[in-house]
Amino acid sequence: MKKFKKICISCDKKMKKPTKEHFWPKWLIKHTNMTGHKIMWMSEDRVYPLTATIPLCLSCNSEFGSKLEKPMMELLIDIELGKGISDNDAEIFVRCAWKMEAFSWRVSLPDSQYSGVYTVKERVLKSLDSIRGNLVLAVALIKDPYQGKEYLPMGLCNTNEVNAIVMSGVIGEIAFIVLTTDQVGKLPLQFSYYRLKPLRDSLGDAKLFYPDVGFQTFKEAQDLTRDAASLISLSFDEENKEHIKNTKMKESGSVIEI
Repeated sequence: MKKFKKICISCDKKMKKPTKEHFWPKWLIKHTNMTGHKIMWMSEDRVYPLTATIPLCLSCNSEFGSKLEKPMMELLIDIELGKGISDNDAEIFVRCAWKMEAFSWRVSLPDSQYSGVYTVKERVLKSLDSIRGNLVLAVALIKDPYQGKEYLPMGLCNTNEVNAIVMSGVIGEIAFIVLTTDQVGKLPLQFSYYRLKPLRDSLGDAKLFYPDVGFQTFKEAQDLTRDAASLISLSFDEENKEHIKNTKMKESGSVIEI
């Protein structure tokens, strides 16, 4: 991570005012009661989640906080309480998932180029108009997320080899997968899913998507989510290999669009 002592992991600019961003947001660590429990972090070290930080410039940290973290905190609680998900909520969820995927990728491969086309910040916050209608958010509630423990799950199920579209995890009382419309047929029946509208509109805040309980326990959710996301990601790569090949001619990084 020496590279990122001076360079922002998000915008790739030299940091005038460096900050430490928690990989797992502080609100989520508190929500899942994970403060006193160690997690895997960089080279399989086990650390307390509040010490797992990444370097961001002040501007990126502030923008992610206002545009993603605060809305996502409210959204997760709404989902767990059965209050539903709006179209705009689904977009926030997808963007947050992509942010986690991108940060995870950069932490794992700090010396590699993320993309020859855009930065993490651009990837996560730019307009989705060209691909929005092809994005799907799949969610399943968990009946017993604690499963005898004093904390809730807080983990990602990243298995991507090429694409940066598919993203999954089990967080709090829900399991989720971000995918594309052409891969919906591979979703396990345990998941409810919502396809984003092609464009944002005046009804974007209406709660339209109410995920069902799909899993009895955290372990069941974790295992099936990981397996399903892996299959979907590999399938996406295979079915879009010509597009991926053409994309790689234009950039030297490892991020592609639909």
